[in-house]
Amino acid sequence: MRREDERRARILLSRLAEPYDERVQQVVAEHGVVETVGCAVRDGRAPGGADLGRLVARLARAEAVDDERIAGRLGARILVPGDPEWPDGLDQLEHPPWCLWATGPGDLAALADRSVAVVGARASTAYGDHVTAGLCVDLVARGFTVVSGAAFGIDATAHRATLAAEGSTVAVLAGGVDVPYPRANTGLIDRIRRTGVLVSETPPGGAPARMRFLARNRIIAGVARGTVVVEAGLRSGARSTLKHARELGRPVMAVPGSVESLMSQGTHAEIRLGAELVTDGAEVAELVGRIGDDLAPVKQGESRAADGLTEDLRRVWQWLRPRSSSAVDDVMARSGLTLRETLGALRELERAGLAEELLDGWQRRPVGAR
Repeated sequence: MRREDERRARILLSRLAEPYDERVQQVVAEHGVVETVGCAVRDGRAPGGADLGRLVARLARAEAVDDERIAGRLGARILVPGDPEWPDGLDQLEHPPWCLWATGPGDLAALADRSVAVVGARASTAYGDHVTAGLCVDLVARGFTVVSGAAFGIDATAHRATLAAEGSTVAVLAGGVDVPYPRANTGLIDRIRRTGVLVSETPPGGAPARMRFLARNRIIAGVARGTVVVEAGLRSGARSTLKHARELGRPVMAVPGSVESLMSQGTHAEIRLGAELVTDGAEVAELVGRIGDDLAPVKQGESRAADGLTEDLRRVWQWLRPRSSSAVDDVMARSGLTLRETLGALRELERAGLAEELLDGWQRRPVGAR
């Protein structure tokens, strides 16, 4: 019975108090959800005398709503801590959601188990969109779920690229799961509803609001195992998602951009604060994934003819000219080797196709010559 009381109290509280209401958060932290809601229903005061009048003012309207019926009509489910689909990462937040509304065929907890949040500027540049798309395709190929907020710019690009790669994506909304926002992204949000998961702590019908956007960023950080920002201005809201991820001890990553781009000033500031610099999905996966299983391939520059040469061979080869011959005595003097060592090195370079003997000396063989 206690479990059902907790569930009902959390659902009711989601309509009574915003998640960023610090006074209610404090009362819940001290007395629990059931006691807080019970006191609000009885006399409008919490144990210890804290005023819960702000909850009482909304109580009649909230109690008149049948949320379970609404969830059934929307094809949604209401999740509370302890449910099998509740992501355990949310419990580590300083202020976890009272409950979550979710819709879509994906299992939120299962998707969150191997996931990365990809966030960034709404006014993204072509560079940011290009990097985001490639990064998300890389992550999908490695079996990661992409979590974002369905906003314009980087968020939308992350969702679209993931869907195009037939991957799984989770969108955390600032309004109700039945209120697609921004309206221009309605088609994208509907696609996520059909294939992934839409999540919100705001009950159905709730409109997006500035504070709700900031509050939902902590859920994005809490659901995902790590967060990467691709583009962000210095005052970008996307940076608050990294702040929450950092507080949770999760990997925090940022993609560098041009030092002249306003949309990269925030990402560069995050790198200075300690965010890991990443350039592709493989590097993100290495930081977020399983140790030893998700290592990024070592990046190497263009291979050159002298790669792999021993020290003596390199010393001789560097003094050979590509278009004119060098006398053996001259190469010996410049390389600091003995005559025998110099001749041996020249013959070995000849066998490797890197040098050739002429009538008056030796020259570096052109790369690709037969």
